[in-house]
Amino acid sequence: MPELPDIYVLAKSMKEALKGKVITNAHVNQPKCLNTTVKKFKDSIKGCRIEDAQQRGKWILVRLDCDQFLVFNLGMGGEIRLHNQDEIPNPERERVVLTLDTGEQVWIHHWWFGHVHLIKSNDLAKHKQLSRLGPEPLDDTFTVEKFSEMLKDKRGRIKSYLLNQSFIAGIGNVYIQDTLWHARIHPNRGANTLTDREIKALYNAIQRVLKQGIRYGGGPGEQDIWGHSGTYSKHLQVGYRTGKECPRCKTTIEELRVGSTTSYICSKCQV
Repeated sequence: MPELPDIYVLAKSMKEALKGKVITNAHVNQPKCLNTTVKKFKDSIKGCRIEDAQQRGKWILVRLDCDQFLVFNLGMGGEIRLHNQDEIPNPERERVVLTLDTGEQVWIHHWWFGHVHLIKSNDLAKHKQLSRLGPEPLDDTFTVEKFSEMLKDKRGRIKSYLLNQSFIAGIGNVYIQDTLWHARIHPNRGANTLTDREIKALYNAIQRVLKQGIRYGGGPGEQDIWGHSGTYSKHLQVGYRTGKECPRCKTTIEELRVGSTTSYICSKCQV
């Protein structure tokens, strides 16, 4: 599932590739991924010019000049890819295809639970899923003081809170692995047991790992709109490295279940 760095990279590439171009047509192969009827979707976006694309949590918000947003979520995985006019999409794979005034096509594909929603600008804050998202961890308003206040009196596992999109938006099971390792915190630790020093270390680790993911173009299997693959997986410290040595202390990296997710830890570094 794509996470904040992957979506940030994809949204940035979409802005670069699509800004100023006009949607001339749309073909919908999976109507259930829409939040409206196929007819209304096609009629509403036809002739609209793309003005911007930005990341919000694990969502991409594309602003159109017709007072609407196209909002994408790739669910458990997928891609948004730019193709030339001579290429023919596979209707069994591509969920939605947008045609542009340049003749280019935007193919939207997702495996499971993906969304292509059309939202009026005034209704964006009321969108069922977007309205529930927690703060953006890379936003200037997300400070260590705010993070500390958010964790106050929280009794569950720290990993569970970091994966909860209504608590903090965008972090998933890929980037959380090295985040907890850098902070030297075990994923099963109770959030209310963290000291001020540990909270600050965790805050700094969140910033470090998410920015690193962006710098390396996204995580394993993730691509921008042109199909360029991210290389963050080459820089993992403990994540998905079961049986390898911890780069800090040489202890063997272990794999364990934390709730419904898998974690990769150094049992010596993370307590």
